[in-house]
Amino acid sequence: MAEAEEQERTAKDWVRILLPRILRAAAWGFIMGGEMLLLLYVAEAGGQFMKFLPIEERGFFYLLIIFIGFEVAIQLLQGTILRYALSIARTLISMAILVLVTDGGLLTVTLQSSPELPLPPEMSVAFTIDFKAVLAVSLLLSLLSIVKNLLQAVEFLSEKEEEPAVPPELP
Repeated sequence: MAEAEEQERTAKDWVRILLPRILRAAAWGFIMGGEMLLLLYVAEAGGQFMKFLPIEERGFFYLLIIFIGFEVAIQLLQGTILRYALSIARTLISMAILVLVTDGGLLTVTLQSSPELPLPPEMSVAFTIDFKAVLAVSLLLSLLSIVKNLLQAVEFLSEKEEEPAVPPELP
């Protein structure tokens, strides 16, 4: 009889269980990229910032939305194995995007004549930065992050093996 009462949850119980998770997920989503979205909508700062990125504004906006979505999902799934799977997926996607956006470690920025940059007409200045070594180190650190998440997932599963199959907060 006590187990039947324990299984039945009211709306108040669900709010008490889910509200902290939702608030934590919203806060982490804002920390991981929400402030950048606000910065892009500030007229002066957003325009100047986007000039130096090797990606168009709409693509950058979509990337931010993807990473914010990953972070919110990771925080909502705290206490499950899916958290680690999403962390690994986020790392793999960030590695692929980093390689694609930087053309494998060669970043070229072209400045053309504009009111802010007075150059002779039809003249442009191109800067090419070769940072393949920095990209390689970044990719190695990302691989370490993947290994860390795999080991944390194994540890999580080994700890859960001794616990009951149903988490106490879910029916």
